[in-house]
Amino acid sequence: MTIGPLHVLLVDDNPDDRALVRRVLGHEYPDFHVREITGAPGLDQALAEGGFDLVITDYQIRWTDGLAVLRAVKKRWPHCPVIMFTATGSEEVAVAAMKADLDDYIIKSPDHIDRLVVAINVALNKALQQRALLEAELRYRGLFDGVPVGLYQTTPEGQILDANQALLQMLGYQDLDALRVHNVLNLCVHPEGLQRLQDKMLRQGGKTNGFVAQLRRHDGDIIWVEVSSRVVNDVTGRVLYHEGAIQDITERRHAEARIHHLAHHDDLTGLPNRVMFKQRLEHAIVEAERRGRVLAVLLLDIDRFKTINDTLGHGVGDGLIQLVAERLRICMREVDTVSRLAGDEFAVIVPDLAHAEDAARVAQKILDSFAYSFRVGEYELFMSASIGIALFPLDGATPETLLKNVDTAMYHAKEQGRSAYQFYAAAMNAKAFERLALENALRHALERNEFLLHYQPQVDLESGNVIGMEALIRWRHPELGMISPLQFIPIAEDTGMISPIGEWVLRTACLQNKEWQDQGLPPVRMAVNLSARQLRQSNFIYTVAQILQETGLEPRYLELELTETMLMQNAETAITTLNAMDAMGIDISIDDFGTGYSSLGYLKRLPINTLKIDRSFVSDIPADHDDAAIAMAIISMAHNLGIRVVAEGVETAEQRAFLVEHHCDAMQGYYFSRPLPADEAARLLVSSLAG
Repeated sequence: MTIGPLHVLLVDDNPDDRALVRRVLGHEYPDFHVREITGAPGLDQALAEGGFDLVITDYQIRWTDGLAVLRAVKKRWPHCPVIMFTATGSEEVAVAAMKADLDDYIIKSPDHIDRLVVAINVALNKALQQRALLEAELRYRGLFDGVPVGLYQTTPEGQILDANQALLQMLGYQDLDALRVHNVLNLCVHPEGLQRLQDKMLRQGGKTNGFVAQLRRHDGDIIWVEVSSRVVNDVTGRVLYHEGAIQDITERRHAEARIHHLAHHDDLTGLPNRVMFKQRLEHAIVEAERRGRVLAVLLLDIDRFKTINDTLGHGVGDGLIQLVAERLRICMREVDTVSRLAGDEFAVIVPDLAHAEDAARVAQKILDSFAYSFRVGEYELFMSASIGIALFPLDGATPETLLKNVDTAMYHAKEQGRSAYQFYAAAMNAKAFERLALENALRHALERNEFLLHYQPQVDLESGNVIGMEALIRWRHPELGMISPLQFIPIAEDTGMISPIGEWVLRTACLQNKEWQDQGLPPVRMAVNLSARQLRQSNFIYTVAQILQETGLEPRYLELELTETMLMQNAETAITTLNAMDAMGIDISIDDFGTGYSSLGYLKRLPINTLKIDRSFVSDIPADHDDAAIAMAIISMAHNLGIRVVAEGVETAEQRAFLVEHHCDAMQGYYFSRPLPADEAARLLVSSLAG
């Protein structure tokens, strides 16, 4: 073996032993150099300078010991071979030295001189192999780190084993150890996609085509990357690791996104253009059909826009278009789509409508936004718009049909005098106008004192006495006459007007009951229906207490009615509110019982005084056995819970007899009396007082 000049570091304070080692080396290696170390400073200097191929050390040295020398060498030069040549060691020393990466342990004696030569040869061969591996690794690392593309290796489970400098820099890590604590899946913004890919790689093996993913950098930024990966197997087919290349394509993706935005958006307003509008309309139609909801398409054209362009120039016209686009954005919800189709023509998709009339409300909101002037440079412009409305599925089932019909509706709106909206379907247009007219009138009904209360008595079935009155609101419209609550209460609920109306009902009913008592009429409970909005109001309990104080009515003569459905939808809120009212001494009644989905657990927890059997279960008793069974079950259950029962909608003597037979507490219905104006209800109380 030719290894060139041999440089040996000899650490031994015995001159005879040092001479012995030199003779052995001289006989085996003609070209050798020995640096003898006889003190700690010399060792420190030699280790700092390096340049030696082999270290031979004694164990017992005056100023140190062989284990300390071994550790010092390995700490500074881990690949340098060390042989301990000693006469004073022990088995324990040998074991400790081998654990510290000693290459060989030779006893100083004539019989072991030949073994020293063999140990030197073995140690040098091992050092040469390690040096070759190290040089190969350095060449590999130089190539690995020099490539501008990110390279990595991971375990089959995704734990990062190695990564080059390009990948560290790409992901924002200073060193490999900081990156190794991560699983590659942790870096992926959508890890489930990468997991599926790795599962596929494990099953199929081989190289995968490039795929695009998003990775999270160390600083939290998200980058787009393109990944190519392959599985490395051993000769038995077992997966050793995954390796691959990662290229940062963030700038490319951003450029593609900019191009896509330009292709699908209007460059003047930034709104979706006709291409994207049709795509979104197709998707909205699919969703509306799946959910069974109404979808509206609105087409808006700015009235007399051509005059602006012709007189003030296209620059002012463009500025006006931008301001109109901004107002439309403000008017619409997040889920709506506002688009500029061309020129001064805008289209809007309004999905997920409960009622067709809601589309009219949206159109009116847009028209109202045009009531304010548009400031474009030095010009103050007062504009109006015409809007067409088409509905899916009534007016078309495809984007093409809806756009054609909404265009027709928009031009019809212009023909009607501009600054207006028009439904494509005339019948729907009339219905929407009717609802909106009713809504507008309802907003002024309170201030115009158009509401009044009628009172329907509740009669004790055992004694026949009137024990309560239910206050029922009526609307006396100056032109339309009496309007049923079935018509205006849903509108009041939708618009939020139910809260002030409900407060008026509560105050008026309490005032009337106190007035009857002051007149010497028999005291009865006044039942007042609550709305879901009232129950959710944080100050509702305070409002009730204030009304009782203002009217002077004792709480025990007030009964608040909630529907079964309303109670279950707001169960936790209801528990707190109803407990507070119960503490005030107010009775609680559940109206329309049996039509919802009550939880008996909640019935037990809530301070309920009365259950009212819904009229749908009373109207066919005793002939309908199912309804009769339900009524009997409600009466029995309520009595077991200590709750009284009132039957609604009693209209015949047979129904009354059935209820008496099954111990229902009270009834309410046309058999005894229809709802009465206040003066007639007072006369009924007088007759009840007279027996």
